[in-house]
Amino acid sequence: MNSWCQVDLIDMQSEPDRYYRFIMNYQDHLTKFTILCPLKSKTAEEVAYQLIDIFCMFGVPFILLSDNRCESANKIIQNLADMWPGMKLVHGKPRPSQSQGSVERTNQDVHDMLVAWMSNNNTKTWSEGLWFIQSKKNRALNSGIKTSPYEAMFGTAQMIGLGDSPLTEDMYSSIETEEELEQLFNAGMKNGRDKEDKEEAKQQHRKDKDENQTNDTSEETVEKKDNKKVYCVVCEKQSSGAPKCSVCDRLFMPFVEVTEKTVRVSD
Repeated sequence: MNSWCQVDLIDMQSEPDRYYRFIMNYQDHLTKFTILCPLKSKTAEEVAYQLIDIFCMFGVPFILLSDNRCESANKIIQNLADMWPGMKLVHGKPRPSQSQGSVERTNQDVHDMLVAWMSNNNTKTWSEGLWFIQSKKNRALNSGIKTSPYEAMFGTAQMIGLGDSPLTEDMYSSIETEEELEQLFNAGMKNGRDKEDKEEAKQQHRKDKDENQTNDTSEETVEKKDNKKVYCVVCEKQSSGAPKCSVCDRLFMPFVEVTEKTVRVSD
C-alpha cells in the first residue's frame, strides 16, 4: 500500500440502517483501493477500531488523512496507538480545495451506487450493500491509474468465481462439487483439443490442395513446352531441331520454335 491513506465519512443519518448512521470510506492513495465500513457513530474510537482491522490485513501507512466529519486525526491516531503498541503513523496536512472536491465526488458516487443497490434489491439495509459497492468500485477501471484499484493492489484482476472462468453459465449452473467441476473442465479441455485437431486437419487439407494446384500448373507448363514445334527457316518444313535439317539437308541453318503457327524469320 501507499505511504498515506485517507479516511472520510459519508453521513447516512437521514437514512439510518438500524443502528448504523455513517459509512467510513477508506482509500489507499496510490492504488485507489477502497474499503467501506458501516459505523454507528463518528467517534475516534470507532473509526480507529475499523482501521485496526484494515491495517492488520494491508499494513500500516505512514500518513493518515481524515476529513472534518471525523473527530481529530490526532485522536484517531492516539486510539490506534493504544490498541496497537509500537505502531506509529502521523496525520497529514489539510487537503487543498481541489483534492477535497474529488473526495466529495467519490463519497457522492458511493452514496448513489448504494441507493441504486437498495432499489434493485428492494431493501433499506444499506450496510449489507457496502460489500458489493466496494467490490464494484475496486473492479472498475480508474482513469487516474489506468487500471482497476484491485489489480493495482494485488497485481491481478478480481475474480467472482466461475462467473469469470471460461465456462458459460449454462455449463456451471448445475454443478455443486469439485468432482463435477473437474469433469467439466476435463470435458472442456478434450473439446478444445478436438477443435485444435480439426483446425490442424483443415489447414493441412488447404496446404495439400495448394500443393496439388502448384503441381498441376507445373505439369501444364511442361506439356506446353513439349508441344512446341521446330521449323527450318529455309524450307519451312518441320524439323527435329538438329543442326542439320532433316528435309532440305542444309547444315547449320537457323531454326525457330513455334507453338501454334510457323513464323518466317528472314536471313
